[in-house]
Amino acid sequence: MRKDILCLFAVISVGVILVAGCTTTSSGTTAAPSAPGQETVATLVNGTDAFNASIYQVTASRPQPGYHEINIYLTTLNTGNSTFKLHWFSRITGPNGVSYGGVGVSHGGSGQETDILGPGSEGTGRDYVIIGSDADYAAMAKEGATLNVSFVTEPLANETPVSFQTSWTLDPSVFT
Repeated sequence: MRKDILCLFAVISVGVILVAGCTTTSSGTTAAPSAPGQETVATLVNGTDAFNASIYQVTASRPQPGYHEINIYLTTLNTGNSTFKLHWFSRITGPNGVSYGGVGVSHGGSGQETDILGPGSEGTGRDYVIIGSDADYAAMAKEGATLNVSFVTEPLANETPVSFQTSWTLDPSVFT
């Protein structure tokens, strides 16, 4: 069942990339050319499912050389009229274009999921990405990185999963 959901999530994620207009952002700050800043709230809408996603906190730890764990805490607020559960995967791309994490990789392959979110409900969850290169990590600490997050609703009965994707620019201070 879990593998079926992950495969379905991967197929849906590709479809989301091909569909424009599913993600908007709102903030009092100007967005960077590649992605809005990490203080920006992303408003994601697809059909009857709608939610706001924001970065609650990003922390880094280095349990051993060449291995940097980036903890990503996201808060999601159901702003729509339907009830759903979200599953997400995080990917971090450094200034050199190398990416870590992603669908089926972040959080040891399982990503993160919320509890069931009814209209007006919010939840905060932790995903993590491993940066397996001291050089790539040093580049991120100098120039920052981009956090891409792929969301999919988990079926609650016979519903069809719905995909969303958004990005934020992470400040270099996250990696120091």
